[in-house]
Amino acid sequence: MRLAIELANTLHARQGELRDELQTPADLAAWLDRVGALLAVPVEGGSPLAVSRGDLAAARDLRDAVRAVAAAASTGQAPDPEHVERLNAAVRAAPRWQELVIDEMAPAAATRHGTTAVPGALAEVAADAVDLLSAGRIGACAAPGCVLLFLRDRPNREWCGNACGNRARVARHHDRHKQATPQQGG
Repeated sequence: MRLAIELANTLHARQGELRDELQTPADLAAWLDRVGALLAVPVEGGSPLAVSRGDLAAARDLRDAVRAVAAAASTGQAPDPEHVERLNAAVRAAPRWQELVIDEMAPAAATRHGTTAVPGALAEVAADAVDLLSAGRIGACAAPGCVLLFLRDRPNREWCGNACGNRARVARHHDRHKQATPQQGG
């Protein structure tokens, strides 16, 4: 599981209808709770009361930017600079710094985070998106009707999962046979 893909896929299609899993601050709190193990610094409190409408708007804005940049990258197009800037702004939201620590008498650097609130978690999601997008590892599913993103773990992967791959192959097969069969009048 990758944070950026998990957030992006809170918008999905079900039975041809677009569904948004992030409708309320409580929905965002539940999502943060589900992905909490992936966060370097989990959101403290986990209470829906700790998530504001502003946090929800920021999460949805980040999700939309990730989806837009990934969709452009999947089709070989340049992403809209506004979407790139929104993604970068989210990355900049969490202050981080390196500190020198002495671990078993040897100096080492440790990353410290200045916030454990929702903006810090969203900054982690944005950083994950930057990592995946810059490496070309996010793909948009090519199956008809699917709007999910997936981790491109091999260069020729086109679909988010087997069900979408099967649906796309069946649609192509149907289209080929439909074109090859002459229409008979009655």
